[in-house]
Amino acid sequence: MLNFSHLRLSQQGLILVGVPIGLMLVVLVSLFVVFAQLEQQAAESERSKKIMARANSLVKEYQNAANQLMIYKYTKLDKARQRCDMQLTKTEGSFVELQELLNGEPEQLVLLEDLKGSAFKGMSLMRQFAGRIQKEGDIHAIEATVMYQRLMAAGAHFSEKLDELVSNEAKRNELTLAEEERSRLMVKIFLIAGALLAIAVGFGLTYLFIKNTTSRLGMVVENTVRMSKKEPLKPTLRGEDEIAMLDRFFHKMANEVAEATRKEKLILDYAVDVICSLDPKGMFAAVNPAAQQAWGYSEEQLIGKSYTELISSENIQDFRETLERIKSESGTMANVETRVLTTSGEHVDVQWSLRWSDSENLYFCVAHDVSDRKRVEQLKQDFVAMISHELRTPLTAMQAMLALLANGSYGDLNESGSKRIKSAKTGVTRLIMLINDLLDMEKMEAGKLSMTYADVELAEVVERSVDTIEGFAEEHDVKINVTSKPVTVLGDCDRLIQVFVNLLSNAVKYSEEDGTVELNIEVDGEECEVQIIDHGDGIPQGFEEKIFERYEQAPTAGGKRRKGTGLGLPICKAIVEQHGGTIGVRQTPGGGSTFWFRIPRVGA
Repeated sequence: MLNFSHLRLSQQGLILVGVPIGLMLVVLVSLFVVFAQLEQQAAESERSKKIMARANSLVKEYQNAANQLMIYKYTKLDKARQRCDMQLTKTEGSFVELQELLNGEPEQLVLLEDLKGSAFKGMSLMRQFAGRIQKEGDIHAIEATVMYQRLMAAGAHFSEKLDELVSNEAKRNELTLAEEERSRLMVKIFLIAGALLAIAVGFGLTYLFIKNTTSRLGMVVENTVRMSKKEPLKPTLRGEDEIAMLDRFFHKMANEVAEATRKEKLILDYAVDVICSLDPKGMFAAVNPAAQQAWGYSEEQLIGKSYTELISSENIQDFRETLERIKSESGTMANVETRVLTTSGEHVDVQWSLRWSDSENLYFCVAHDVSDRKRVEQLKQDFVAMISHELRTPLTAMQAMLALLANGSYGDLNESGSKRIKSAKTGVTRLIMLINDLLDMEKMEAGKLSMTYADVELAEVVERSVDTIEGFAEEHDVKINVTSKPVTVLGDCDRLIQVFVNLLSNAVKYSEEDGTVELNIEVDGEECEVQIIDHGDGIPQGFEEKIFERYEQAPTAGGKRRKGTGLGLPICKAIVEQHGGTIGVRQTPGGGSTFWFRIPRVGA
């Protein structure tokens, strides 16, 4: 039996279509041959009928000619003689037609020639008899009797041969009709046999198709169902057709999915974070083993329990609102921090990452323990508070005392003492600036960088900033040139001065001795742009964005970094952005850097 599984679907389709078509062609060709035979036999039968009809007409024509001759003998009417001549001429034409019809039958043609000789002999006697009557008026009775006897003898021989010819054609016609009947029977047999064979082949091919294609496709579908139910798959199908290839690919995919599921389960089982799902009512639907270690609850204890039984009462409202929000905004993810009560009675700080799935009708959650981070943040806050109260206050007092000593309030100092006091004052100022930067950075990270907005003239801000930085510039032998236009902005004057001082001090720091720092203010539509230009080594390519990150500094020539905390520029960026502006740096033509920031003008 033909095994379709070793054939491609295109080849199977070719067989399913080609075999019936081939069978139909065989039947049609056979029928065509039989029909051709039928046509030939019908033509032969028709020809035999024509031959017999023509032979019968010969007898009538011959007799009619003889009858007209007898009428002419006794009536002497020319019309009778003319009719006799016409019948004789017609008889000659009939012989010609009969000879054409018998063409291809040698025996019949021989018989025809014998028949023709007898007939033409009689016809010649008739013409002689008619000619004698026409010429002589009548013929002697004895001579007429002799001629009549001769005519009758020729007619008898003619009739005998004609009967033989007709008999032969009748037998041939009977054989032809018998063959024609057999051919008709063959047509019926071919039609019935072709129909039965077509039905048998159709049922056979359908059976093969169902066995080799439909049933095997059903097995692939069954494997799909088994895979969805996580049941073992049926063995791989054999064969080289597309269905077998699909089944092998499906088995491979199923193995890969099973492996991925196994790895996913391992990840979930060994994950440190609690991974769980909640139903629309807030009940735990599934949870990984990490909950046992993190909160002390087993999977059985949590499933079916509401989140309200774990989360601290002060956090329940925020958690519930977050769940409602992400469900209404399908596809979004939200984070919320709560405190979770463990089985030991302790509370742990947890950050939840929540997402709602419409298709699963579940909340998918990842709960990350942030207790350590909270403790670190508290330590940072304690550290900042300690710096603010325990360090900045005495340092400010020391700065004031050093200022008094430098001004001679406690007596004049010698040159060496003045230098020492000045150096100490610079060091204390740097420490106070460092502490202020650390405090500002902490406020910035906590989102508590305070601003007091008012209408501020930038010219006043520039003047105060230059006064602040002037002593630092003189120490580095750097001049500051200011080019500004009158412009008013909505901002915090002290914070803007902090930005100017930071940018100017950096420009002075990175300038060469006897260099110049330029400060330009330009008005551009609804914004004003501040440019602070130095002509030092410049910012290396690739550091334009990086220097605005915390604790980052651009290297100078030779790869060295200048002294500093790396906090000034990030603080400047935070202040400018809170003013609704932008800040950046670009290279100065001829060397150096141009730091710029843009903020809106009043009324913009």
